[in-house]
Amino acid sequence: MIASSKNRDDTRNLSFLGFVDDTTSEDELTRFLKTTVLGDTQVERGNIETAVQWLRKSGGHSPQRLLVDISGITNVLDELDRLANVCEPSVQVYVVGDRNDVGLYRSLLQRGVHDYIVKPISAELLRRSLGDGSGAGDAVRQVRNGRIVVISGTRGGIGVTSVAAHLARELASEGGRRRVAYVDLNLYDGNGASLLGLAGGNALVEVMSNVSHLDPQYLERTLNTRDNRLYTLCAELEYSEAFVPDGHTLTDLLNVLGQHFHYIILDLPANGGVLANEAFANASLACIVTDQTVHSARTLTRLMRHVQGRVRPPTTHVVLNQSRSPARGAVHTRDFTSALEWPVAVSIPFDAQAPLMTENLGDPLAARSDFARGIRSLAAILTGENAAPAKRASLDKAASGGWFARLRGARS
Repeated sequence: MIASSKNRDDTRNLSFLGFVDDTTSEDELTRFLKTTVLGDTQVERGNIETAVQWLRKSGGHSPQRLLVDISGITNVLDELDRLANVCEPSVQVYVVGDRNDVGLYRSLLQRGVHDYIVKPISAELLRRSLGDGSGAGDAVRQVRNGRIVVISGTRGGIGVTSVAAHLARELASEGGRRRVAYVDLNLYDGNGASLLGLAGGNALVEVMSNVSHLDPQYLERTLNTRDNRLYTLCAELEYSEAFVPDGHTLTDLLNVLGQHFHYIILDLPANGGVLANEAFANASLACIVTDQTVHSARTLTRLMRHVQGRVRPPTTHVVLNQSRSPARGAVHTRDFTSALEWPVAVSIPFDAQAPLMTENLGDPLAARSDFARGIRSLAAILTGENAAPAKRASLDKAASGGWFARLRGARS
């Protein structure tokens, strides 16, 4: 059945939804769909931006298959990231465009796009693309999965869990039907679930012990949620209890979660060890939380080189969180940022009230608090809704010794 103006609440029933920006393509796609057995289908006039807005406003679940038009759009990969934020990871995405570019084709497949069709489209092209999915692109095509974000820190007590938990809450509260899983990898003392106002338990250990039996129904029963958008997975092991996950257990778990969530936030309590190595190996994004101390500068240098030395390193952002009240003798923010090899993506000023209140009450951050503003800025960077991180601050010529000299030494 072809419908050009279905009720948007019926999106969950669609097996195919297409957006094309010209009459010829619209007519050809409509005629083709009439000859198929794809089920309930719909064709709309528009491009990938139209699709993003359509999905933001629609209710229910995404269609099984989604076709979008990128003709005339220059920042295609950025637009695909925006689409991913409002489209469930399990959806098969097809792209139509006017550029016969092999490099673009491979980039699209590597981003999880099922196929790229160059205009003018025809019934034969559509039949090949929307058929059984076999073709030359299988060698480079990647499965569409949610983004795995590792949140780590240069030392304890600088707010890694606060950043991770509130980032998960922010990502889940924006972006239409975005689903987020927050995974606290501190198996003994994690407080992320409590910070989010959710119960604890040992669900993480249970899930990691039964990875081979995971399915959507099992996940729905096991993960903790209040609104069916933000889910938590944590553990509260007894201090005398040892738990050593098998082999690639975390990798297997992330592969399953990636099929059901747009973002998986990994709260990493330690930067070394088996779990940390698996977390960084699977991450597409990483945020390193630091404070402005000499020790953090040195640890940041080691950690960044460790993360970026991988074959496929995640895109990494530095978050400067001033977790302590400014005091005499402290390193100045300008000196700290000038001494680093990497730009600071987000700098969160000292906030004496908001993080503490939310930790005790389990409530969201006050929208106007400095910490909340910092989390919103970080979320915008990760989702591509913000400009590139700020450039490194200019060198302060007056700072030539003392703290600054030690900070500069951290880079070597």
